[in-house]
Amino acid sequence: MSTTVSEKIRLLRLEKNYTQEYVAAQLELSQSYYGRIENGKRTISVACLMKILSVFDVDYNTFFNDMNNSQSSQK
Repeated sequence: MSTTVSEKIRLLRLEKNYTQEYVAAQLELSQSYYGRIENGKRTISVACLMKILSVFDVDYNTFFNDMNNSQSSQK
């Protein structure tokens, strides 16, 4: 089972103990819109992903390296 970008975003939020409301406010988005991002119902641009990662203080390369590592370990 591979982790999607939206699943990884959700996992990062949970690791930080942030609420959807908090993250959405930091991004100046509605909670419902942010929730759709986490649920994979909204596609996001690279720029939006970068903003989300900045809220979590995670580097873009780290984000994708972690995703690749978790997918490799699941094989």
